[in-house]
Amino acid sequence: MEYVMDYSKFALEIYEFIQQQAKNAVSAIRTWLGPEPQDYYLLADGRVLPTTMILPVEIASTAYYYNVAKNQITDIPTGFVTHGRFKPAVPYLSMTIQQPGAADIDLSEWLGELRASPVPQNLPLKQLVTLWSLVKNTYVPSAYTLAVINDAGENETITIE
Repeated sequence: MEYVMDYSKFALEIYEFIQQQAKNAVSAIRTWLGPEPQDYYLLADGRVLPTTMILPVEIASTAYYYNVAKNQITDIPTGFVTHGRFKPAVPYLSMTIQQPGAADIDLSEWLGELRASPVPQNLPLKQLVTLWSLVKNTYVPSAYTLAVINDAGENETITIE
């Protein structure tokens, strides 16, 4: 009988050890993978909100929808477009955030892959940078200078405050 109690105690200790290791592994995987990708609304006033928020109809009707998995902007809240062709979303070839005393942040690759149907008119640059920041989980200071090359090949420097 004494051996059975020792065996049960040993089995319980092994079980608790395995449970703790499983919790540690799940925690490490969550940290490594990061949060689940989130889609966003691009509001007409320049704000970027997650699609988990419920918007009033009058605001949702003027908002664009950004699908993070497809890197596409649409005017339909579901992101499912049955008409039209996806085109480059912005008239810029290159965009870099210049930070004094720190490394520049290059958004060009993401920007080049960004597509829209229909193409939004006059998306604010600050809204694009905010969207990129949220999608890439990267901090961007509230005030910065953008160095952009437009689709005509002209260099521009724009200060955002």
